[in-house]
Amino acid sequence: MSHYEKTGNRGHGCCGGIFTLLIVGVVILGLLMFTTDVLKDVEDRILKKFYPQQYSQYVSQYADEYEVEETLVYAVIRTESGFRAEVESSAGARGLMQIMPDTFEWLQTTCDGEVIYTDNELFNPEINIKYGTYYLSMLINHYSGDEKMAVAAYNAGMANVDEWVETYSEDSDTLEHIPYPETQHYVERVEKTKQMYESLYYEDNK
Repeated sequence: MSHYEKTGNRGHGCCGGIFTLLIVGVVILGLLMFTTDVLKDVEDRILKKFYPQQYSQYVSQYADEYEVEETLVYAVIRTESGFRAEVESSAGARGLMQIMPDTFEWLQTTCDGEVIYTDNELFNPEINIKYGTYYLSMLINHYSGDEKMAVAAYNAGMANVDEWVETYSEDSDTLEHIPYPETQHYVERVEKTKQMYESLYYEDNK
């Protein structure tokens, strides 16, 4: 075999080796991307078990009717009751969105003009979600769209939030400090939970 032929074969082998490495690299990259997608899908499936969309029919219906974000309604339900419709707190708050009976009566008079349901109806998922979402809507409107203030008021009441704004805030329209650790923690939990729902279910719609 000539020197020319040997050199040519070596050159062909070198190129072939590079080509093979490129193919292997592409395959590995593809496998990594596929594995990442699979792992992300598994992670999302697991997280959705902890952040479910139970009672979605009622949440969608009343969130749309009262112009409240679905993610906020889910976040409040999960934080308040963990989606347990039958739960009652030591203070007497009932159902999915943990509404107090006296608040329920007041909400009925504002929404319907009269009291048409007994306190036990708060254990009915549809009724609880309807009035809980209506209450959130009222609070959001009362605080000019400030969700943090609305969520704080859902937990501690409007009178307390109005007092905190007057006492601790330079701007009368902004809640700068929450002196109740329980309410501060509640607001943080609701907001983080809302963000999780947005990421898991609504990110593609943005």
